Amino acid sequence: MIARQLVVLSERRSVWGAQLRPRLQDRPVIWRETRGTNDLLSAVEGWPCPIVLLDLGTQPREGLERLVQLSVLAPSALVLGLDRHQHPGLHDLARTLGATQVWSGFAPPPDVAKLIDRWLILARHRTALAGRAALPKPDPDPSDPMALLEV
Repeated sequence: MIARQLVVLSERRSVWGAQLRPRLQDRPVIWRETRGTNDLLSAVEGWPCPIVLLDLGTQPREGLERLVQLSVLAPSALVLGLDRHQHPGLHDLARTLGATQVWSGFAPPPDVAKLIDRWLILARHRTALAGRAALPKPDPDPSDPMALLEV
């Protein structure tokens, strides 16, 4: 059985779900749609390599702040920032703040679906590599003198 990957659609209005779900319906995906920062952070928490489509909106400051918080909580997330209004300088700034890729202007849904499809393979690979290494190490047993030397 193939493990399912998390894809989060973070946008003010539900547009991308209707575009992407039918195109990726046969993929092992868990879909989450979020509207605000807290919803987004709750959705990705605990996932080793979530995929996030983040609409940066008409006033991109809020979207950039959301991107920074997402990058801190899930540094290995694959994030597609959408800047449909083509704000000057936003592309480079979003990349600096943690976006994996930024799409400025009109983003054709079939092309976005192809990118997400490629990222599903990459996310699955990264998750497999993280494996047990992604788990926190237990505290050493204070009654075992050899365990204290390993720290």
